[in-house]
Amino acid sequence: MAARVISPALVLLLAATAAACPFCTAVKPSIAERIEQGAQAALVEVAGTTESETRFVVRQPLTTNDKGIGAKTVGGKRATDQTLTIPTRDLSGACRAGQLALLLATRDSTTERLSWEVLPLDEVAYAYVARAPSRRLPAVERLPYFARFLENANALVAEDAYLEFGAASFDQVAQVADRLPMASLRRWIADPRIPEARQGFYGLALGLAKTGADRQANRAVLQKRVDASADDFRAGFDGVLGGYLLLAGRAGLAHVEMTLLSNAKAPVGDVRHAMTALRFMHEFGAEVISAGDISRAMRKMLRRPELAAAAIVDLARWQDWAALPEVTALFGKDQYADATTSRAIVGYLSVCPLPQAAEALAQLRRADPERVREAERAGLLLLPGQ
Repeated sequence: MAARVISPALVLLLAATAAACPFCTAVKPSIAERIEQGAQAALVEVAGTTESETRFVVRQPLTTNDKGIGAKTVGGKRATDQTLTIPTRDLSGACRAGQLALLLATRDSTTERLSWEVLPLDEVAYAYVARAPSRRLPAVERLPYFARFLENANALVAEDAYLEFGAASFDQVAQVADRLPMASLRRWIADPRIPEARQGFYGLALGLAKTGADRQANRAVLQKRVDASADDFRAGFDGVLGGYLLLAGRAGLAHVEMTLLSNAKAPVGDVRHAMTALRFMHEFGAEVISAGDISRAMRKMLRRPELAAAAIVDLARWQDWAALPEVTALFGKDQYADATTSRAIVGYLSVCPLPQAAEALAQLRRADPERVREAERAGLLLLPGQ
């Protein structure tokens, strides 16, 4: 069968949705990433500071650049207790004499000039950074270390441990699921003091439980979260739904369909989260819920005009051509006449390999040539270089 040309609009929409990750809400690099990306880094103690200069004693160099901090060696080993003096004007971040800190430097690619930042640390954070495993190690060897510090009493440490997991792939997290503190996760997922963004990861992590006892307890906790009413947007709710579906399987999908996907009164924010959870399950949970069941659940979103375009893109990406009649029937309807939905419909028909799709697109061109032309033109105009 001849290959079909994919609509440019559909390509753009696919790119916008395919990168979604239910638990990857990290919005900044972890400390280890910052050390790796920087020019120089060291754990230091502030020896003294004035308006003109700040002196540091280097306790532990953290970079391997021989021209950087701690480059001098004694007996073939990198020296510590090296004194480093930096003009105070070149230093960002407050510090005081006697304070422990992480000292980071970035290099301007044009001038080669170093910019310095000092991150104050208490003894707990200092030990945490000093003992953190190298990023050269595989994630499966690194992540168990950070699992011990999730929701640590030290806010800096707790956030950084979460960032390490937020930067990891789902497969990497799944490999260390048996090292995650399941009992603690069950407490945190119900604790209003825990940032909601982290609860998305914690919800998904609960879904990775290995033992029967944990899986049963986790499912009960997550279903309670799924059934809880909420008027406002719930950050991280997609991860909660993803974890629940991993544990509850088809029965869980039926419950989500009833409470969210088929419920006209369900908050649109919760329904969007449910769509994200369906995408996650389609990619990672095929052994738990079949791709066909996931696609059939997503088709319910065609009944909601504000969500139909996104659902059509997902159905095309999943090659669910059984939805062809439903998708075609939406074109030109008053509630579905916006440009985004029109582009999604035309894109779906363009990529569908069934003869009926080509016939349907030809019929739409005859019935409303201008709308079809605008949908195709809009996609072309959005492409770089057009």
